[in-house]
Amino acid sequence: MRHSGQKGTRNTLQHAIGPFLVIAQFFGVLPVSGVWPSSRPEKVRFRWLSLSYLVALVLFTFSIVDCVLSSKVVLDHGLKIYTIGSLSFSVICIFCFGVFLQLSRRWPHLIRRTAECELIFLEPGYDCKYGRSYSSRLRLWGIIMCVSALCEHSTYVGSALYNNHLAIVECKLNVNFWQNYFQRERQQLFLVLHFSEWWIPFIQWTTLSMTFVWNFVDIFLILICRSMQLRFQQLHWRIRQNMGKQMPPEFWQQIRCDLLDLSDLLGLYDKELSGLIVLSCAHNMYFVCVQIYHSFQSRGNYADELYFWFCLSYVIIRVLNMMFAASSIPQEARDISYTLYEIPTEYWCVELKRLNEIFLSDHFALSGKGYFLLTRRLIFAMAATLMVYELVLINQMAGTEVQKNFCEGGVGSSKSIFS
Repeated sequence: MRHSGQKGTRNTLQHAIGPFLVIAQFFGVLPVSGVWPSSRPEKVRFRWLSLSYLVALVLFTFSIVDCVLSSKVVLDHGLKIYTIGSLSFSVICIFCFGVFLQLSRRWPHLIRRTAECELIFLEPGYDCKYGRSYSSRLRLWGIIMCVSALCEHSTYVGSALYNNHLAIVECKLNVNFWQNYFQRERQQLFLVLHFSEWWIPFIQWTTLSMTFVWNFVDIFLILICRSMQLRFQQLHWRIRQNMGKQMPPEFWQQIRCDLLDLSDLLGLYDKELSGLIVLSCAHNMYFVCVQIYHSFQSRGNYADELYFWFCLSYVIIRVLNMMFAASSIPQEARDISYTLYEIPTEYWCVELKRLNEIFLSDHFALSGKGYFLLTRRLIFAMAATLMVYELVLINQMAGTEVQKNFCEGGVGSSKSIFS
């Protein structure tokens, strides 16, 4: 069946984010089958006995082992800022993999419910630029965020390689370059493993997977929130197209039913994604606080300096993207309510009043387990908290500079994203 200019199944969530979910499966994230862009939502399945689930389980288990070994490093060498980094990263990755594993069991139901709601917005009445560019817009957001994440990881690897070279040259170490590199970067693993080139592919894959899931929490939320924003924009467009006309009550009744379907879908997302939202806000706040603390310390060479500022800027932009994407949903709903008040009084009817009451009574916002709503007000609240934290650090660390001898870094001396 042809759905006007919106090309049927192409402008759906399944088609739009399918490529990113396929990539995510390689890194053990959201292990469900049938996520190809061309697949229908009915074919999406979660299977306990599947390769994707086995991959996810291996990486989840590895994160736990990595956390235990990182804890041993902290116990052996003391709770220091350069030993806690790997432990923090492992703990966050455990939660990230765990939340996505939990979500994967509910994802088939979520994507099917989404597909049912999307049928409404593929009808000719909602044929507008927001609907026609739905898939391309979401993919553009996803590509931009994934490329940014790749650039951030590249600066990390470049900084680590340069520091490894300096360690060998300046400290006069008689070791193999790659052996020293991996032992610096993942020293906790070599507490129990003997270094061998056969371990390198596995170490690289697990490192990339943990870095990917750390990034994908925000990227996934951005894609979901932007998809909901576009559907509200389609609803808004249809109302604006008819606001200057005397529309029958049946029209406003249909708009109200479409809004209720969209609201129910948003409520389902709020229920299933609230764990991801809490995790995202928590680990991003922690990371930014740690990096602000590091901004008062000497970071050494230019490679460290470049990585530090690029990484901090990237994470701030990433979390702001996620929060602005989430807050755009209630903002768009608020804009629709303002548009309703522009309709002449003589055109109002009972159904239009009922529609307006829904906008007045519902907040149309995602939440973090019901503790907070993702609105623009929350963005300013988090920014204010970070500013207070920075002012306290300025007062406590004024005139101090911490820099340890390069050759005395010891365990955990690599530039981890959390250390």
